Amino acid sequence: MTRFKLIPLLLLFTCFLQAQVNPFIYETITAQLKDSDLVHFNQARHDFEQDYFLEAIPSLEKIYSHNSKIPELNFLLGICYSYHVNQNLKALEYFKVAEMNSDKIEGFYFNMAYAYEKNDSIQKAIHFYQKALEKSKEIGHSEEIQNEIRFRMNRCRKITEYRNKQNLVTIKNIGSPVNTEASEYCPLITSNESVMIFTYRGPKSKGGKQKIKNAESMNKDKLDLYFEDIFISRKLNDSTWSAPENAVNLNTTLHDAAVAINPDGSELFMYRNNGEGKGDLYLSVLENNIYSKPIYQAGLNSHEWDGSACFIPYQNMIIFASERKGGFGGKDLYTAERIKPNLWGNIKNMGPQINTKFDEDAPFVTADGKILFYSSNNGSSIGGYDIFRCDYKNSCWQAPYNLGSPINTKNDDKFFTVKGDGKVAYFSSYMQGGKGEQDIYKITPGIPGMPVEMLEVNGFVSVDGKPASAEIEINSILKHNKYNTSLKATKDEGNFLTNLPAGDKYEVIVKTDKFPQQIIELNTVGIDSFVVLNVFAEFTSAEYDKKLEELLLTNKRYDHEKFDSKAFSLKYGTYKKEGLGYKVQIGAYKFMENFNYNNVLGFPKIIRFTENDYITRFFMGYFKTYKEAEELLIKFKNSSKDKDAFIIAEYNGKRLYLEDLIEQKIVE
Repeated sequence: MTRFKLIPLLLLFTCFLQAQVNPFIYETITAQLKDSDLVHFNQARHDFEQDYFLEAIPSLEKIYSHNSKIPELNFLLGICYSYHVNQNLKALEYFKVAEMNSDKIEGFYFNMAYAYEKNDSIQKAIHFYQKALEKSKEIGHSEEIQNEIRFRMNRCRKITEYRNKQNLVTIKNIGSPVNTEASEYCPLITSNESVMIFTYRGPKSKGGKQKIKNAESMNKDKLDLYFEDIFISRKLNDSTWSAPENAVNLNTTLHDAAVAINPDGSELFMYRNNGEGKGDLYLSVLENNIYSKPIYQAGLNSHEWDGSACFIPYQNMIIFASERKGGFGGKDLYTAERIKPNLWGNIKNMGPQINTKFDEDAPFVTADGKILFYSSNNGSSIGGYDIFRCDYKNSCWQAPYNLGSPINTKNDDKFFTVKGDGKVAYFSSYMQGGKGEQDIYKITPGIPGMPVEMLEVNGFVSVDGKPASAEIEINSILKHNKYNTSLKATKDEGNFLTNLPAGDKYEVIVKTDKFPQQIIELNTVGIDSFVVLNVFAEFTSAEYDKKLEELLLTNKRYDHEKFDSKAFSLKYGTYKKEGLGYKVQIGAYKFMENFNYNNVLGFPKIIRFTENDYITRFFMGYFKTYKEAEELLIKFKNSSKDKDAFIIAEYNGKRLYLEDLIEQKIVE
């Protein structure tokens, strides 16, 4: 997916970076060291030349205490600590010691400016970038290098500008067990946030740390690298994720990285570099809750790097990032159309409105198809990769803009992904106080100030009360969106998940073996927000129906109309007790095939529950007082014209009728 090392790199061309620390600096240090220090320094140099700045710090610190007056040694430590998210203030201490020899240390002013930039001393950073530019002209560096320094100065000015564009969001590190001292990035979530798939790079990587030839090094040193792997975590509650599991079938000893999933998680795009070429996009399909072996995507991949992508909702298309020839810069964003399984065509560059001479990467389109987020290190970023937003209006993508602070920082901020309702987003970044290198962060709200207009459908299919597999076809009736898609419900869980655009009517056709198909009609006309609806396709055989009828006859049949609910409301309407709650029961045994789901749009989600009597009941809401449940019941009856709904109590997990509460003296 990405070709970056374990630490953030200077935003410079390789030739310029090498010019900053030339061999004379190493030789000057070596000449002043004792033989006992050379082992540690040579290890530090090896790490430094691989851009492993953080790994070089321990070796440099071991020799620093009795060599603290060597300016060049302070210079190297200053560079290393510039990349330490939590200790970058130390960089300035070392640079100030090295400043006594600044005229003899090539690249001193640039690196000192970078350290000030990382410490939010922007005016001082600009001052030293200016000195670096003057020195570069004096030495006779190329115009390309001088433009790079000007580019960095412009970034500093952007930092000042974007400080006045604060987003009212809350950003929180999601912590353990997902984030570790290694790198976790590119978080992918299903539309309902139940599953997170992400890329990991660290000691748990398959194959461990490996040595590869450094093609960019003059001496062809071996690089010590952990390669990328894919991990999966599941949402346990509002703030907790399960311990990540290695994705079987997907990971090899080389690079395997998560790229994109569709809303229900049934398709996963991944990047794989098998050592031949620069890496390509593959597709894996969820089968029996396990992702299948990834398949190469013909027509999509080129001879260059093709490494990130996203699905475009309601269309048989994706947006992907590529370094293929003919683009505007390094990485560009393209669209591609699925011709048939594992074959893509009609590939188009998204044009200069979005793509620049810099890198555009990590696209994500929101569930309603109206917003594109992506990352770029272009001239409008405030440090490394920043996250940009682009809105789809009037049948085209509008001009993108930087999301600003506090989402974007002076470090790389990438892989922005949003939950279906827009209330939560995730991204990865290097931030002060993080668990390790790259960490995954949660943003609330995910889309500030803009509601998502969409219906999220959480479906469940059962045969004789047990989860069942099914083929689901969804068609637009009004054809405003020309929507047509196919889904599958899994045999083990019977679940399916999809998002339907607002302003249309749809038929959901559920097909399973040996039963006539069921058709559920849904109406999203008039929806002006994000609505979640649970729908149920309950298939029952004649034998099962007979068995349930017998159960119903042997069970107490509750006549809620005979109970004086008004008197109960007057006496106990606001009464509260630990463990006591109320729900609105809207159905039992099974949902009738002609149930009108449109009458419950905007109401609490429908919960299906089968109890010890083997009868399946359907509820809405859960309230601490009877009055709150009563308000929902009245609203539901007025909306749906369903007079059979009533309020049921729950005490310490046990379902009770209202008269039971009185008889058992649970309410007083």
